[in-house]
Amino acid sequence: MKQGARERKKVVFAINNLGMGGAENMLIEQVRYMNKARFESYIVTLLPNSKTHLLERLPQDTKFMEFNFSGLFDFVSLYKLYSYLRREKIDAIITSLFDTNLLGRTAAILARVPVILSNEVNIYEHKKKWQIAADRILARFTKKILVSSNEVLDFTSKQENLPKSKFVLNFNAIPLKLGGIKRERERILGKYNLPQEQIYITTAGSLTPQKGQKYLVDAVYELKNKGVRGFKVLIFGKGVLKEELLAQIKKLNLIEEIQLMGIAPIEDILAISDIFTLPSLWEGLSIALLEAMDAGCPIVATKVSGTNEALENEISALLVTPRNSLELAEAYNRLLYDDGLRERLANKAKEVVERFSIEKNVRVIENLILPNYAR
Repeated sequence: MKQGARERKKVVFAINNLGMGGAENMLIEQVRYMNKARFESYIVTLLPNSKTHLLERLPQDTKFMEFNFSGLFDFVSLYKLYSYLRREKIDAIITSLFDTNLLGRTAAILARVPVILSNEVNIYEHKKKWQIAADRILARFTKKILVSSNEVLDFTSKQENLPKSKFVLNFNAIPLKLGGIKRERERILGKYNLPQEQIYITTAGSLTPQKGQKYLVDAVYELKNKGVRGFKVLIFGKGVLKEELLAQIKKLNLIEEIQLMGIAPIEDILAISDIFTLPSLWEGLSIALLEAMDAGCPIVATKVSGTNEALENEISALLVTPRNSLELAEAYNRLLYDDGLRERLANKAKEVVERFSIEKNVRVIENLILPNYAR
């Protein structure tokens, strides 16, 4: 019998929405790199998509469905999702982020989807007791929980009282395609009306407490007090802390040194990044960090989960203690005045990022859906 379309396994990649973010970008790349001869991919979103989204980046041959749940207790939408999974005869589902991990797995269990996988991409210290209990119950019906780093594995296993055998380490990953992005620096600076003579320290991520931008602002204040000049900090992203960060910048008289840039393509951000920084308080394994490594950016980051596994202090990056603005300032100061150090760290990070290719990440998923499968 010749291999036909129905012989391909139908795989749903489910997520809250396709707003701008690392998890959302990675999901699209996972779908793009799945073996199309063996797998038919679907993307399903459960919550309304924001105005800024990635819908235009969907692979053309991918089926897409929105459900727009009004909340966790929207049973009408849950029934529609269950019916969809049954009607399409889905063979496997991979869920990401808490709401979709909860609702997507529940619908998949009811629809008797043969293979259920879920993603834990971060350390969630503030999960409520009912959320932990729900995850623990759903884990019984989940083939494997994919985790983005060893620290996420250890933390989640302990938090949910699950054996480590329930988890599979599958590092967050990216397509390695940004190696020549620095050649676009002059053009991108012109696009944003930014002068070329500055050294640019950039960061990208949601404007939330997790990402630690307030400590970055304080570090710039320390640098200014020491008389350090010739650099500008660009903070890319949007979120609940925008007004608070603006107030902090104005209070410290850093309007000339720091600019909030809003949302921008990661290619633009990294093209102009002379130094990329990630001052997070916690992480799983930041997609933006991996992209900065691939783009050949020297990096200053905090010693948090995921980052510790991707980078080594003084070898491939400068790593500092979370919430420590003085250490951040010292690291920036070193790189601003040492071209050789910037080049050495960037070259090593570029070498290391090969471990985090999207091809390796997708192969783990494919082998869980089809055991003993080889490309």
